[in-house]
Amino acid sequence: MFTTACTASAWNLPLPNMENQTHVFVSGASGFIGRSLCLELAKRGFIVHALCRDVQHPYLTRHGNIRYFKGDMLDKDSLLVAMQGCEQAYHTAALAKMWCKNPDDFYQANVIGTRNVLETARTAGIRRLVYTSTCGVWGPTVKYPMSENDPRIGGFPIHYERTKHLAELEIRRFAGQGLPEVITVNPSRVFGEGPVTDSNTVGKMISGYLRGKWRLIPGSGEQVANYAYLDDVVQGHLAAMRSGKNGERYILGGEDISFNDFFARLSALSGHTHRLFRVPLPVIKAYSWFEWFKTKMTGLPPVFLPEFADRLSKDQKYSSRKAIRELGYHITPFSEGLKNTIEDLKKHQK
Repeated sequence: MFTTACTASAWNLPLPNMENQTHVFVSGASGFIGRSLCLELAKRGFIVHALCRDVQHPYLTRHGNIRYFKGDMLDKDSLLVAMQGCEQAYHTAALAKMWCKNPDDFYQANVIGTRNVLETARTAGIRRLVYTSTCGVWGPTVKYPMSENDPRIGGFPIHYERTKHLAELEIRRFAGQGLPEVITVNPSRVFGEGPVTDSNTVGKMISGYLRGKWRLIPGSGEQVANYAYLDDVVQGHLAAMRSGKNGERYILGGEDISFNDFFARLSALSGHTHRLFRVPLPVIKAYSWFEWFKTKMTGLPPVFLPEFADRLSKDQKYSSRKAIRELGYHITPFSEGLKNTIEDLKKHQK
């Protein structure tokens, strides 16, 4: 559900029985996962200390148990203020864009920012912290779905994936140093009800198709990706906090679905039938190089980049067996989650 922003006067609403409730810190409160996690925690009676750079951001959710703190991962003082009195922390914030004018922004946000959160959590006396990483740290797969112990089979051409991998190295270093205990969760391609943002690529595909503006299938359409329903991912975070083992990581995924199957189900469930055009992968790659050159010459943001074009030729299959076994993680059938997402998008497009 989309919600209106909290105004400045609503930052610190009266909180009943605060002395009997657990206070929880959440970074990335306006993000696709973070905003839903904040609301779920609040509904369960937790007092949420939600960190965001803009306390009037339109994607922030209103609830009497959520308190918004203006701050940034690169500002330790603001982190410490937001974490005061908290026993648990969820670090969901990250720079997940395809491109930045300064590539070092990815390292600053995803690596230095994570290090700052960990160090400040230790100073503030946080006991357990769940870190939101990504299945992108494993990258493309060859034949079988990747599990938590599998090595990456290639390099890191995508800045986001490389810096999330480096952030995980920071996590592992901290996990052996006592409190806070640190658990990592690795969502795959997350979709569900919520705002369509640059980082919500699946939502952009679904919304574009419903509006008749998405008409492309890359290559043969047989390439497979793993799709995780947002509600499952949020519950997976809570389960990791409750039952996850210090220093361990857990894939929070869903079903492996090809592009052809994705759009076939999208058409059937939405009642929208649009003609789709298969674009050969070499054509996509050529276009991506044109975009790269345009960006290099003008500084304008690219629509697509070569490293992402290369990814379209490879599968991304991941296994959630460990999370199911150790956390009680649940996977919503893809069609059910897609149906809920379509209904939510239709409602807001009206």
